[in-house]
Amino acid sequence: MVGNDIIDIEETRRSTNWTRPRFMQKLFTVHEQAIINTATDPFTMVWQLWSMKESAYKVFIQAGGHRFFNPTKIQCSLENSKTGQVEINTSKLKISLKSKIKTNTSFNANYIFSTAIINKEDVDTHIFQVAEKSGINDSKHQSNFIYQQIINYFSTIHSLNTKALSIRKTEMGIPKLYYKSKVLNTSISITHHGKYAAYSIQKNTFNKA
Repeated sequence: MVGNDIIDIEETRRSTNWTRPRFMQKLFTVHEQAIINTATDPFTMVWQLWSMKESAYKVFIQAGGHRFFNPTKIQCSLENSKTGQVEINTSKLKISLKSKIKTNTSFNANYIFSTAIINKEDVDTHIFQVAEKSGINDSKHQSNFIYQQIINYFSTIHSLNTKALSIRKTEMGIPKLYYKSKVLNTSISITHHGKYAAYSIQKNTFNKA
């Protein structure tokens, strides 16, 4: 299983005041707050940890967890500047993850991007800019664009007809890839924020036969 999350740095600086009262307490554990407070660049650390939480949460939902909103039940630890682990407090939830969720984060001047996996999945990721389309359906427009990118990619690497592929969401909002109306055992995750979008997909999990 794979989860991902991207943060448009320019959009975040414009729209979010992470220094406002109680922001840190609502979103981060005491351990995470200590990491942020001692970081050379607290802004980047805040959003690295948040993207780690978001990507790990997507894996948790795919694994059968029930949706909840309490970011302090999700705790990040760093191994180095890019890799880390995420532990989700499942004591009152209906699933128990036997291992911590592993994350990898990449940075540049434009975005912060994290992926999360449970085991050693081989994952392929594509990050791109999306055309901004003002209006109420902007999010839907971006999702449809990403879906088409995934279908184009998957059909190319497996020599499939794009018309035989589709993406549908489960009741839990998890995107699933279908081939000839049959759901595939291929984990995918999509994310978009501001001008940037990405998808991550498990490799080597499809057998056309």
